[in-house]
Amino acid sequence: MLMLVASVAFAAMAVTIKLASQNDVPIAQIVFYQGLISLVLLYTRLHKLRVPLATPHLTAHLRRGVIGFAGMITYMVALVLLPVSTAITLNYTSPVILASMLQLIYRERLRPIMIVSILGGLGGVVLLLSPTYQSSQKLGAALALVSALLAAVTALNIRALGRLQEPPVRTALYFSLCVAVCALPWFILSRPASLSGKGALFVIVSGIAATIGQVLLTYAYQRGHTMLVSLLGYSRVVFTALLGLAIWGYRPTLAAWLGMILVVASGAMATFSVRDAPALPHAETCSRSPARIL
Repeated sequence: MLMLVASVAFAAMAVTIKLASQNDVPIAQIVFYQGLISLVLLYTRLHKLRVPLATPHLTAHLRRGVIGFAGMITYMVALVLLPVSTAITLNYTSPVILASMLQLIYRERLRPIMIVSILGGLGGVVLLLSPTYQSSQKLGAALALVSALLAAVTALNIRALGRLQEPPVRTALYFSLCVAVCALPWFILSRPASLSGKGALFVIVSGIAATIGQVLLTYAYQRGHTMLVSLLGYSRVVFTALLGLAIWGYRPTLAAWLGMILVVASGAMATFSVRDAPALPHAETCSRSPARIL
């Protein structure tokens, strides 16, 4: 449930990013303000929860932050070099990569039904997005696959921080700090004074949605079944398509509707297959209810 709500938040973030770009807000400003807004909101929440900012696992946080930011950048460049549907589809191979890493590196065996669910969900994404590819787009395809690999590594980093008993809000805060710091030079070169009032509104909403999504995603990976959480990330495409229908009137094709059904069915099948699996060990801070964490 946490990952599904996070997917709704990320879908809202994607829509507001598109609206901001339509109002001439450079992507550098969007990324920086997202990091900054998240940083302010999460620090306020951390202070209210009386969770200390200092952490004994700073290296692990930096690793998660740098790899996560690198994944964002490679994905954005891939979106520029490829058709959007192709870039998104290749990025969503991350659950397949994650499954391979869990089995080959961590020796965690997956049930056959989970593997079928992963491939079924990816098939649904392909039907929904109908990606196209040309031989001249090899660089973009490579970057999209790199972003998928980095997304899988990020999931493992978040899980590792959970096992180190790091509170989800603090984990998300350090990631936001890395995003803001890494994007700052790019932001300075983007003429920040050119931001319009309407563009600022979309950027603020995007930052709030990104904050909610990051906290819930972190909480889900730290407490839940790693592959199930990753697989349910496919739902973001469905929610984004539905928001596109509501806001811009985009009409999904029959194949797209079938793809949505396949994504939902794959997620439901995977959920039922692991419903009795034990949760990961977590800290007292992480055991709070989702509403308390937010």
